[in-house]
Amino acid sequence: MNIDPATISIASALVVFVTGATFILNTFLRKDDPAGRVWSVSYMAGMFTSFSYLVAAMSPDAWWAIAAGNASYVLSMAALWSGARLFNGKPGLLWVALIGTAAAAVGVVAAGPTGGYWAGSGVMFVCISVFTGLAAAETLIGAMGDNPSSRGFTVALIIASLFFAGRFIVLLVEGTEGTLFTTIFSTSSASLLLIVLLIVATITLSIIRAERAAPASRRHGSIVAYTNDDVLLSESFERITTDWLDRAEFHDEQLAILHVRLDDLLEVRTAFGAGFSSQVASDFIASVRRYGPTVSDIGEDGTGCVLIATPAEDADSALQAARSIQEGLLDHPVETTPRLRPTASVGIALTDFIGYDVATLIEAARAASARAAEAGGNRTIIAANV
Repeated sequence: MNIDPATISIASALVVFVTGATFILNTFLRKDDPAGRVWSVSYMAGMFTSFSYLVAAMSPDAWWAIAAGNASYVLSMAALWSGARLFNGKPGLLWVALIGTAAAAVGVVAAGPTGGYWAGSGVMFVCISVFTGLAAAETLIGAMGDNPSSRGFTVALIIASLFFAGRFIVLLVEGTEGTLFTTIFSTSSASLLLIVLLIVATITLSIIRAERAAPASRRHGSIVAYTNDDVLLSESFERITTDWLDRAEFHDEQLAILHVRLDDLLEVRTAFGAGFSSQVASDFIASVRRYGPTVSDIGEDGTGCVLIATPAEDADSALQAARSIQEGLLDHPVETTPRLRPTASVGIALTDFIGYDVATLIEAARAASARAAEAGGNRTIIAANV
């Protein structure tokens, strides 16, 4: 059964506007995290894409509408990737998305008013294929990778990436009038794929946002537990920090999560043995407790890593807290090996940048400290929201 292309285009536009309006409204009502806001940009860009293409279809002289439509189409897919990165606690890299968006627009502008409906389509196809592929890869790692609800979204993104890659190849080989392009890779096929992708994305993103936003039960026990090194167990730390964050958000005050990572612990273990490295790790925790902020809670995060939740008026205050810890470590060498002075890499996640979700903040701080360690250690990096 053949479906009229105009009918498919109208159906696609309706799906874009309905799903987009629903998702955006939900974001505004819930005071969503940065990932949700960037995903809302994706839907807004998708709505603008449909509007632009409708203008181009009704007015053949409005060639600029093709440029706007192609650019916003790329932005829509790129924002899915950027939002997934933010959800995983990474920088969103929106500037990369904007470069792809600009490239799609330039592809049409370069062709000028006589470029026709398919002007700049090659650039657009490549950008969409790349960004949906990157988004698919991002859904397989981090917090999204740990959530089985995102698997359908992963499959839809992979199909979209392969479709637009194939569309670009067929465009180069046989042009827009070829048999393959007018059947398998036609506008109708692309519209049907977009409908499926939007529906899957709306369901998936709504589920994982709801799961993240759902408050953890605070009635499962009343005991706050500590390790032998007198820092909070991870569950206790998250529970206490969640309460901090709830109250800080209500009062519009900033909190900082610091992830402090002992540098070169694996090398120390290899060189001096497991017993010695355990003592170094224990001394490290004692130093963090001593030199960390007075008003704070400290929790475990694996061997040689701790988390700190503390108020921070601004980024400088958080940086000073990290610097005090690092300087304190350098002032206290290992007693049995005075020439060995441990250092630490610190990642900082600030609620003004990352939001008030405890899991997102911890993941962002953890990723920032890993980058600081990779850069040579004894460094501090502030996690950004873009």
